[in-house]
Amino acid sequence: MIILGHSYIKSKPFYLIKNTKDIEKTPSNSTVVFSFTKQNLELCEFCKKNSVNFAVIVDEVRDILFASALEASYIICGKELALKAQKLADEYMFDAKILLFANEESFLEWGADLGIDGIIFENGIKG
Repeated sequence: MIILGHSYIKSKPFYLIKNTKDIEKTPSNSTVVFSFTKQNLELCEFCKKNSVNFAVIVDEVRDILFASALEASYIICGKELALKAQKLADEYMFDAKILLFANEESFLEWGADLGIDGIIFENGIKG
């Protein structure tokens, strides 16, 4: 299981962005993160074109499928969507890893029991 943003595990933070100019302010080889919306499709394309690793925060099943098709490196979702997201990722062999957004350690066991690829705590995202 991938564990990001926990004090026990050293990991590179993800950087919350709103536009392409924000990407220029992040360290090289970092992963940027943004909400998956129709308005942010240009961010997905920019990241793909410029080989920038990106994660998207999703709220709906269809957005999980779109994020995978747009070559997101990570798909971040809440507890209510994580199991569906992981099943889709396993069934369709996504390259993207599913990350459960967590604000407490109990999510670790829950995610592990369900085979979720990874977990990202609040401290794993800067910005």
